[in-house]
Amino acid sequence: MLTRALKPFLFLALVIALVATGCLSSTGSSTPTGSSSGNVEEPAGRLPEPTAVDRKGAVSNIDDVEGAVFQIIGTGTINTVEDGEVLNAEWGGTGFFISPDGIAVTNNHVVAGAAVLKAYVKGESTPRNIIVLGTSECADLAVVKVEGKNYPYLTWFDGQVKTGLDVYAAGFPLVEPEYNLTKGIISKVKANGQTSWASLDFIYGHDAKINGGNSGGPLVTEDGQVVGVNYSNRGDVDQQFAIPGDLAIPVIERLQVGENVDSLGMFGQAVVFGPNQEYPGIWVQSTTTGSVIDKSGIMPGDIIYEVEGIQVATDGTMKEYCDIVRGHDLSDPLKVAVYRYGTDEILEGSLNDSPLAVTYTEVLGTGATGSSSGSSSSTGSSDAQPYFTEEWDGNTDNWVQEIGLNASDGDTNQAEIYTDNGKLVFDLGKWLIAYVFYTPYEYEDVRVDVRVENRGVNTNDVLLVCRKSDEGHYLVNIANSGLFAMYAYDGQKDLYGRMYDGGSTKIRPGKEINDYTLICQGKTLTLYVNGTLAGKYTDNKYVWRSGVIGVGMASEDRVPVTVEFENVTISEP
Repeated sequence: MLTRALKPFLFLALVIALVATGCLSSTGSSTPTGSSSGNVEEPAGRLPEPTAVDRKGAVSNIDDVEGAVFQIIGTGTINTVEDGEVLNAEWGGTGFFISPDGIAVTNNHVVAGAAVLKAYVKGESTPRNIIVLGTSECADLAVVKVEGKNYPYLTWFDGQVKTGLDVYAAGFPLVEPEYNLTKGIISKVKANGQTSWASLDFIYGHDAKINGGNSGGPLVTEDGQVVGVNYSNRGDVDQQFAIPGDLAIPVIERLQVGENVDSLGMFGQAVVFGPNQEYPGIWVQSTTTGSVIDKSGIMPGDIIYEVEGIQVATDGTMKEYCDIVRGHDLSDPLKVAVYRYGTDEILEGSLNDSPLAVTYTEVLGTGATGSSSGSSSSTGSSDAQPYFTEEWDGNTDNWVQEIGLNASDGDTNQAEIYTDNGKLVFDLGKWLIAYVFYTPYEYEDVRVDVRVENRGVNTNDVLLVCRKSDEGHYLVNIANSGLFAMYAYDGQKDLYGRMYDGGSTKIRPGKEINDYTLICQGKTLTLYVNGTLAGKYTDNKYVWRSGVIGVGMASEDRVPVTVEFENVTISEP
């Protein structure tokens, strides 16, 4: 078990043996024929038999393959190692029909986490709906049903797959709408199938070029028969990989009748984390609603580091995790230990039995530290409180002003910040930026609420800041045009990095009053506008830990900018 000695976790790195080619967006040992996996999740009622397919009616030449291959576009919420949480993310992959009634094959990582899946079929500008019939996260396979019928379809190659066999990769690389076909040969028939996101006994290596967006597409012969399912490449050495048909067929037969095989309901990737990259685990990028993983309380962005008391992903692959899953029925209780990267917590529980509960929280992640800011010293009174509402009707010595230029032709002499009749007032000329920072306390997790009234007819931005220190800070910029953005400022490089762009119809423009809330918790920034969630972003790049909070204004070229803060409330999130 992990202990407190591991805390705090300062570094996270992704271990990738191969690079998944699908889910281009933002991005197993499956049971061999004749073996029994013993881990099937069956829906209620009698399962139907797999659809019988007439080989004589299938595609029989390479020119007709295009009609049986379609583009998949998924939309949902994901949490990636590189970008953190992304709301309304969109990604693409490829699928191919295996029967005329719309039954099709793709990769699990193409469909996992999608709230909406759409199929773009040849010759049609309007997408068709997709439902997922079954998934296998360890084999990285999924079977879906596309609405409609009488589709061209592909059958499986029944010859011997040998090195040198001519093959073609069909699909939609780079999520472009145009069908793409590349030619190559089978270069390996027993390549290593253990990767950071799947576990297969072996895979085919080939040199028919594929890229992100090809995932789930078929690798076919010149007669249009499927040799394998494309799922990854290594761009640095120009190698491409496909799941062999011999391994895929028995899994697909079960998936298409509604079973989930070696699948608890997620798309995960092996990572290492800790101060010296010494602790392995599986980063959960997305979950399926209602799945075993989802019901347990595991969320995208969590790291599963133990299953049944065994550390997983120790070799940088999913093998250990999938070996455990294959050894149990999907309804069996499974003890798990999870590190919640966003909040610095350890959670433990049992899948299919007891929901996860927090067993350890990093001490420094619980709120104010009570120390003065490293970037500005406090001149306030000794009775300053960490959590309170500032109503601007008393001593404001604990607040420190900063005024700077928003453009080269601004003039800081045209800026005034003062209190008047219980309001904090910003009077700004052109192209200025001004703040007040509450300096007696630094905060890690904090909530800042403000009520702001615009007193001028102008273009301006309300600024909310958390964790300001010499190292850097987070900034949310809310324009009265209805747009907002989240930034991370790097103090060493003196640069702002734009993390998230958004807009909200709840922002009241012109001479109106708005209530804004910024929550900085763990690695996640959340913005509410007039009581409604506007945006949420998890930062995996900068990860500023603590600092003072502040509020401010920025002006452009329309003046006067006169804005009043009625109050500022600092509280625990």
